[in-house]
Amino acid sequence: NDCPQVAEIEKLFVEQIARVKRFMYAETQYFASRAIAEAICKRLTEGNPPEFFIVNPVTADGWLEQQAMDTARAKLVEALRRIDRHGRLAIWHPLTAGGQPIYVHAKVMVVDDRILRVGSSNFNNRSMRLDSECDVILSADEPENAHLADEIAILRDDLLAEHLGVAPEDVSAALR
Repeated sequence: NDCPQVAEIEKLFVEQIARVKRFMYAETQYFASRAIAEAICKRLTEGNPPEFFIVNPVTADGWLEQQAMDTARAKLVEALRRIDRHGRLAIWHPLTAGGQPIYVHAKVMVVDDRILRVGSSNFNNRSMRLDSECDVILSADEPENAHLADEIAILRDDLLAEHLGVAPEDVSAALR
């Protein structure tokens, strides 16, 4: 097999994490990628690091996924929390009003109010190196997309508000 590995999904995640100025919001089904954890770790060790909000299910779906993904996630999150001196990492597990876990299957990432990424890739090695994934990225940093910054911020604030059970305006005010 003479085909070189294509790792553009992983490379772009790492690049986007490196670009975060204030905060990154992500919903991901799995969090088991060492490359993603290392990129976040690098940012968390800065003098004034950005904030990272990651929404993840309490546990993976299926016994095999639980063995592989939950164990890796626990180790990565524990390592990140140890180096998070400024309290800038939050891993959230959504629950219903009755306290039942909500299974997160979304793959969404927002970097500041500049980048919106939606697709099929997770923060796991299978998405980064094995599966065929497809993500769509809107960047307000592109001249023809500059007008999207407000829309990206509105979407991010709406997603956060939904998980927090507050009004999107309250999230926007708190982030300002």
